[in-house]
Amino acid sequence: MMNPLRLSLTASVLALLLVGCSTPTSRTPAPAANAIEREQNAIAALLDEANRAQPIRSAELRAQAARKLIDIDQRDQAIAILERIDTALLPPILRFDIAKLKAGTALERQNSSQALLYLAEMPSSEPLPTAQAIELGELRAQAYQQQQDNPGELKELIKVAQLRQDPALRQQLHERIWTLLGELPSTSLERLAASGDASYYEQGWYELAINLRTSTDLAGQYNSLATWRTLWQSHPALQLPPQAVAVLFDSSITPTRRIGLLLPQSGSLSKAASAISDGFMAAYYQAQREGQPVPEIQLLDSTLVNTPEQLLNLARTMQLDLVVGPLDKNYVSQIALATELPIPVLALNNTDIAAPTNLYQLGLAAEDEAQAAAQRAWQDGRRQMLVMIPETDWGSRVGQAFIREFESLGGQVVDAVTFAEQASLAGQVRALLKTDISEARAKRIRSVTGNRIESEPQPRNDADALFLSALPIDARQIKPLLAFNYAANLPVYATSHLYNGSPNSISDIDLNGILFCDLPWVIGPPSTLKLAMSQQRDDTDTRFGRLYALGADAFTLHPYLEQLRASPQARISGETGELHLVSGSRIARDLPWARFDNGVPKLLTPVSN
Repeated sequence: MMNPLRLSLTASVLALLLVGCSTPTSRTPAPAANAIEREQNAIAALLDEANRAQPIRSAELRAQAARKLIDIDQRDQAIAILERIDTALLPPILRFDIAKLKAGTALERQNSSQALLYLAEMPSSEPLPTAQAIELGELRAQAYQQQQDNPGELKELIKVAQLRQDPALRQQLHERIWTLLGELPSTSLERLAASGDASYYEQGWYELAINLRTSTDLAGQYNSLATWRTLWQSHPALQLPPQAVAVLFDSSITPTRRIGLLLPQSGSLSKAASAISDGFMAAYYQAQREGQPVPEIQLLDSTLVNTPEQLLNLARTMQLDLVVGPLDKNYVSQIALATELPIPVLALNNTDIAAPTNLYQLGLAAEDEAQAAAQRAWQDGRRQMLVMIPETDWGSRVGQAFIREFESLGGQVVDAVTFAEQASLAGQVRALLKTDISEARAKRIRSVTGNRIESEPQPRNDADALFLSALPIDARQIKPLLAFNYAANLPVYATSHLYNGSPNSISDIDLNGILFCDLPWVIGPPSTLKLAMSQQRDDTDTRFGRLYALGADAFTLHPYLEQLRASPQARISGETGELHLVSGSRIARDLPWARFDNGVPKLLTPVSN
């Protein structure tokens, strides 16, 4: 019996010959056309032979023909040939080759569901050789990835990782597995761990991820890892851990031997420096009371040791292992210009200059709060914002930081105003809400018509919320002015400047409804350290008291700097926020949020990203 495809190809060739005979000028066929024709003839020959061969040999020949068709981008014909093969009695390797060809074509067409159906034709009762089993798992993982099915992809990659013998390839798979685990919502991860049908390898991965996610700070993560290691001593994640986990496995929490605390002992920053030093030493003594190993502290005056060269020379002479400070922004910028730092420096201010490897920056920049406000507003579904900030240097920096962050997220700032004094607040609020335009319009109508038309001014309707940065005395007037201008229900997101740190339901009643971010030291449950310092000082709840928190966190951070650099996901629960490293050197602070309710801040539940 003549194969239909062979007949078609023969007819095509004859037609070409007839056309050639009727053309007076002889032409040489194009090389590409000759190559395709030869390939088509080869395919036809394979199919002719397949028709005469025994079932297994016939399947092999048809698979070869299908591969050639795929190579010349005739996938529909290839699938049609493969679909006609009865794979029930074929050996596992040949059956896999056919399923792989069909599934690969489906994946190229983004048809992951069909690919999984093709791959399901492989019976689990007939194990494949390792090489084919790896390919099968990778194809299934690719299909689940197309479907954005993280659990499905995760399970397949865990199986493949066990089959890989090359440590480098297995390490790559472990990194991918860890990334997928990190992308799973906590509820999904817990559901997988509690399902009861996970393999030994799957369960070990799930529990490792849950343990580290449950313990959000490094100290807790070390304890969780110690427990996990005891239970999973033979698990591949312990033998070849992902990089982020390896850092925790391989590092210790021992503090440095000698720290230089570099702060000004005179000048305009000396009072702030004294508070930072008090917070630092309070954390030092608390650690000592709890039996933790503590370093030797050397106090250094940054007004005397005031250049990077002097600092590094002194660090070598005194055999310092770490410097905490300086506080002055210009000094920090000078250090950032150094090409190399032989020891780590934890600066207590931030610079925009690209920093060398050993420079870390921890500060209380107001811009951090503005960025946090932009992120919170975006997470709450706000897309168009108004901005109101004081006409000051810090107000300008805060406003610019908010606008940059909000627009980078995809939002739009539709209008912004600044205010310089309380007398101008009413006019600025009217201008921002455009109620002054509404009033002027009504006045013009009355003058033209001569009628005494009663009209209610209307605020603009193109904004979802307002970002506000203001001191308490101004904020207490601005919120009522919003209500007076018919915008009482406009959500307001603010920085911590509007809260003096001590609850006062009478003074702050006019702030009701405003959302603001602040340090855990200020709006969170009081820590043991804060309670202890509050017994000795009466200013822990003032804005000045925030500097105690900064000093305390500088001490808390010092054993973990290397781990934070190696593991961007790592967190430290601090007095100034959830601390983690960004941009290689800057310690970012995730801040809690509160809303004024009856004049008192009420802590809000964190928003999931």
